[in-house]
Amino acid sequence: MANWHALPPEEALKLLNSGSDGLSEDEAASRLERFGPNDLARISGPGPVRILLRQFENYMVLVLLAAAVISWLSGEKSNAIVVLGILLFIAILGFVQEYRAERAMEALRKMVAPEARVFRGGRLVTLPAGNLVPGDVIYVEAGDIVPADARILDASALEAVESSLTGESNPVRKSPDPVREDAPLADRSSMLFMGTMVTYGNGRAVVTSTGSDTELGRISGMIQETPAEPPLKIRLQQLSKSLAVMVFIAAILVFSIQVYRGNPVLDTLLIAAALAVAGIPEALPFVVTLALAYGTQSMARRNAIVRRLPAVETLGSTTVICTDKTGTLTRGEMTVREIWCGRRVEVTGSGYVPEGVFKVDGSEIDPGAFDALRETIITGALCNNSEVAFEDGWQIVGDPTEGALIVLAKKAGLDIRERCREVTEYPFASDTRRMTTVHQCGNDLRVSMKGAVEVVVERCSYVMDHSGLRPLSDADRKRILEIADVMAGRALRVLAAAFKQIESGDLSRDFLERDMIFTGLFGMMDPPREEVCGAIDVCKRAGIRPVMITGDHKRTAEAIAGELRMLNGGVLDGSELDRMSDQELSDRIESISVFSRATAEHKMRIIKALKEHGHVVAMTGDGVNDAPALRSADIGIAMGRTGTDVSKEASDMVLADDNFATIVAAVEEGRRIYENIRKASAYMLAVTFAEVAVILMAVLVGLPAPLLALQILWINVVAEDFPAIGLAVEPARPGLMNERPRNPKEPILSRDVLVYTIGTSAAMLIGTLGLFLLNLDDGLGYARTVAFASLGICAIYNAYSSRSFHHSVLQMNPTGNVKLLAGIVASLASVVMVIYIPVFQRAFETLPLTLDSWLQVWLVSTIVIVVAEVLKRSMKTNSQGSVGSPGE
Repeated sequence: MANWHALPPEEALKLLNSGSDGLSEDEAASRLERFGPNDLARISGPGPVRILLRQFENYMVLVLLAAAVISWLSGEKSNAIVVLGILLFIAILGFVQEYRAERAMEALRKMVAPEARVFRGGRLVTLPAGNLVPGDVIYVEAGDIVPADARILDASALEAVESSLTGESNPVRKSPDPVREDAPLADRSSMLFMGTMVTYGNGRAVVTSTGSDTELGRISGMIQETPAEPPLKIRLQQLSKSLAVMVFIAAILVFSIQVYRGNPVLDTLLIAAALAVAGIPEALPFVVTLALAYGTQSMARRNAIVRRLPAVETLGSTTVICTDKTGTLTRGEMTVREIWCGRRVEVTGSGYVPEGVFKVDGSEIDPGAFDALRETIITGALCNNSEVAFEDGWQIVGDPTEGALIVLAKKAGLDIRERCREVTEYPFASDTRRMTTVHQCGNDLRVSMKGAVEVVVERCSYVMDHSGLRPLSDADRKRILEIADVMAGRALRVLAAAFKQIESGDLSRDFLERDMIFTGLFGMMDPPREEVCGAIDVCKRAGIRPVMITGDHKRTAEAIAGELRMLNGGVLDGSELDRMSDQELSDRIESISVFSRATAEHKMRIIKALKEHGHVVAMTGDGVNDAPALRSADIGIAMGRTGTDVSKEASDMVLADDNFATIVAAVEEGRRIYENIRKASAYMLAVTFAEVAVILMAVLVGLPAPLLALQILWINVVAEDFPAIGLAVEPARPGLMNERPRNPKEPILSRDVLVYTIGTSAAMLIGTLGLFLLNLDDGLGYARTVAFASLGICAIYNAYSSRSFHHSVLQMNPTGNVKLLAGIVASLASVVMVIYIPVFQRAFETLPLTLDSWLQVWLVSTIVIVVAEVLKRSMKTNSQGSVGSPGE
């Protein structure tokens, strides 16, 4: 591929076998057949049926299906129906989430222009954009969407907004002049790119690439790559596989023993079905989904809109947040930070709110009392085509840079435009690099000029400063240029201001722009958000590394990163990244936290390098160029206000306020949700292990099954679920964001939590099986009812204890989780209901228990609390000296 941006227009036309009049119809038709239509290719994704079937490719689901089949064959049809209902709910939920993810590509395709104006045989005609071919000469003007990548041939004040593609926040001035070969995408001012918008001027360009060969097309291909698997999904699959293996071995063992003992095969299948039901916590996926869904509601209240449920948990394990600069770390609102008019004047306030003061050497001043400062501010207000309006907050109507000058004038009380009538305007153009206006202000005609410093100074003969008005010397010119360089070195965008008074008469540009009076320099930038510094400090305490990846200039990125205290290891520019191999990038990735002039490919490489070091990466973005990175990151976060539809569809979460601090709040919520998922999982699996152990131990010693399949299912799906729901919404504990992120490879049941789970499960086994044996003389049905009640009460004790793995039940606030208390009451009611209501007694084969039996159940079940307290003390001892909480 030729470096079209570095070639002169004539050479580009020659290489494309085209001319300034474009292609002939015959040649265009021939090329259309050879290159194909100018459209984004679409790789056919899985259809709805395949997506639905994919939801059943899970070990836990397969085991439950097998259990349902066995239950059905064994005559336990109610068991089978309940299990199948749970599976259907899980499958539908997964289908909806995955099907929505396939819409990202459709949003991208909508960005392609529907029509294009093209020269064919010397005539300007309008054609469907899909018919464009390399070599076509197109015409664009303000308001057009660029239909293909093209090399500019000629331009008149041409500007285009490319932020969605490059990340550059300001309109880019376009010119036919070649640029250097290694220029980053954002600096290729001689090119137009498909999907970007022309905002000013007009021009002609020759098409160099169409369809999938364009920059937008290359991003399209990257979006269609398989996104990263959510860590929670991976860990649940691992847990499901382990449970499936355990259940399979236990079922085969029980089946073999029973058949060997000569028991009927059908009865043996029934016991195996009971074991299969016991071995799988059917409601675990539901409770996990509920915890995530509750988290999404909580996040929505904090301006984080979650599009895919696993993103909630993924946030909690995030170790790196890769963030854009404009609008996320910064306000996205250009602001005048300082003025130089013979002395440095600091301007407070940020964004478009017209509030702030003017200071010199730390002391507040009246801007109207200093001639040079006053005239500088008035010049910025008059030489201007933007407006500031209040509608759901202060907003700029027009160019952000000019809007900043209007806000400045309002802060100073010097916005005099209502008292002045514009007579003549010479607009800013890329070749003149200045704007000049003439206003009738009362009886005076005032000429105002703003623009590039060297251009404005060249047209000035006088200077106004704190000493008054005097001729502009060469030493003055040199000093002004030096001051402008110093301001630019602080990442300020610098504009010069000049004016003069004239009498009515000659309004030619040559006359108006001679012998101007230089008054001062504006230094403006998009300032950091006030709350971001605090959010970054929270990240550092939480062991999360913030990384800035921006399309802006290196100097701008460096200045903002310095203010935010995240400039570690310097700034790596896009051109430097291009010269680095993947291995070289991987070697430096841990020491670099700021990347400038980054393209879509750069962002993908950065994310890949971070993942190779074991990081869980969250990536923010708002443009089309961010979409591939949003898809490949562990969690993609789009901007709600400034984000394109493409970035939103490719993301897992959308920030309603485009604020970095909201991401940090969402991370805290994610950590809380993961802890709660772990607590609920440990609680439910402890009951599951106890159920399996009770049946397995009874069968091994030749006893009848202490629990029937339907009784186990009731505990798993009803009695156990109410407390689990309460655990899933447990409030965040203090100090959660003062700990390191957990190891992303750590299973849901970490070593300490697994020991806790097995220990409490063993306590349930001892209590339930012991009470079953103790009451067996009263009949099998009565003993099973006691075992059923015992398991239910043990589960309730364990649920309350599982609120914290490190705090005793005596240290917990009893009313700290009202939903859990309600769940415990509901769980107890469900157990009592099965034992005493006649219709349930017949279905579950239970008998009413005596008061003595209930006293036995309540007292024996307290063994769960005792064991849990011992295990918690051990876990607390193991975690002393570490920043994180390995058991929680």
